[in-house]
Amino acid sequence: MLGKSFGMGVLLIEKLVAQVFFGLAVIVLLVLYFRGVTDPAPQLFAGELREDPRDRVALLLIGLIPSVSRSTLLSLSLASCAYFVLEAIEATGLLLNRLWVEWLILIEAGGFLPYEVYELAHQLTWLNLSSFIANVLILAYLVRRMLLGARKQHRKNLPNSRTNLQA
Repeated sequence: MLGKSFGMGVLLIEKLVAQVFFGLAVIVLLVLYFRGVTDPAPQLFAGELREDPRDRVALLLIGLIPSVSRSTLLSLSLASCAYFVLEAIEATGLLLNRLWVEWLILIEAGGFLPYEVYELAHQLTWLNLSSFIANVLILAYLVRRMLLGARKQHRKNLPNSRTNLQA
């Protein structure tokens, strides 16, 4: 993929997908904020419930989607915007084969591990577990890649023993 290793290609795809997700989240959250919609589920499913007041799917979704304050909507949109920018920077760095982006992703993924371990200890869900496993795999891949790169650089800088003996 664009002359990249498989692992870096997967990371690039993950960053691009996350960028789209957070970009859409910013738009949706800002639309809700500016329209003053703090309880979107009942409004979204109002027509469905008029047709069938006992619609289990609609009632389940209404129960799962919380109502939030306008300030929370604004905070969530700003946080989503920050993640959108971060994902864009990382995707650009990956496209340009910059070493600093590997360090940035390593720090980002490593920074979330303590929080993810805490979440796993308090509430084990598939989402928490898959996020933890994905971050551990990303960390392992990047650390291995950096160690192999450092080893290659070290070998390149070693004086060639045959050349030194012949001189």
